[in-house]
Amino acid sequence: MSDNRVELESKIAMLERTVEALSGELHLHSQRIQSLQDMVKLLAEQVGRSKSGDDLEAHDSKPPHYG
Repeated sequence: MSDNRVELESKIAMLERTVEALSGELHLHSQRIQSLQDMVKLLAEQVGRSKSGDDLEAHDSKPPHYG
């Protein structure tokens, strides 16, 4: 009975370490996802501003060397 208990305690300790490691990884991934979402939002705002302004050259204009 004692060997069984030691084995179970060992497995529980290993599972607790695994859960802590996965929790840390999940936290890092959540932070990275938030950062990427912020970047996408910023890029979408920049694209929206550039579409409304004259920052971009029209695609149907002649290249400079066609003179």
